Amino acid sequence: MGLVDIHCHKLWALDDGCRTPGETLQAARALAALGYTDVAPSPHAQARYPGGDEALVAARLDEARALLAREGVPLRLHRGAENPLDDRYLAGLDQGSRRGLGEGEGFALVELPFGEEVPDLAERLVRLRVRGVRPILAHPERCREFERPGRAAEAVALGAVLQLNLGSLTGRHGMLARDVAGELLDAGLYAIAGTDLHGPLAAADWIDEALSALEASCGPAAVRRLCEENPRHALRGEALR
Repeated sequence: MGLVDIHCHKLWALDDGCRTPGETLQAARALAALGYTDVAPSPHAQARYPGGDEALVAARLDEARALLAREGVPLRLHRGAENPLDDRYLAGLDQGSRRGLGEGEGFALVELPFGEEVPDLAERLVRLRVRGVRPILAHPERCREFERPGRAAEAVALGAVLQLNLGSLTGRHGMLARDVAGELLDAGLYAIAGTDLHGPLAAADWIDEALSALEASCGPAAVRRLCEENPRHALRGEALR
């Protein structure tokens, strides 16, 4: 069925990801060449970025779909965003702005600060679930909060889904992130893997290396579950495995 990426920054001029339509096109071609068939671009939904404007993101998604169709790139694009798990995002849910994944938006990609502890994480996760959103926690291996023993398992027990950045397995995000990723992977806590692609430079090479590292560590069945089956289920709002 093909690989699915629910975390990347390939829509141009919305955040710190792809800057031009040309870069978006190059990134899309790289993903398609690696076997990806579906992608949910996830611009940073923050006020400091244009990606914080939900209407602009929707328009850019349509523009990107038209660009790929015109250029013959066989990659289906879906709705998505990377939301800071903060009071502003939670308040937006009460006002009808989910910034969720796919058309059903049953799941939403959220992120925590990299360098800060989040003592009220459990409360925030519960508030999301009460509002009918199942959180996918982006790159926990890069967040200080998940260096604490047992914290990742606690989040999963509360209904959160952990999303591995594939590049973490090769040291792309530093050695600490690599080590934490290995621990969470060994514990079976990840349900989804994503690229967190920010640009086309050497994308095909480093993603291919990371996919190979994942297969070497866990086997081909894990690659299918993390990179194909579960992200596809999440796009559809279905239960994960």
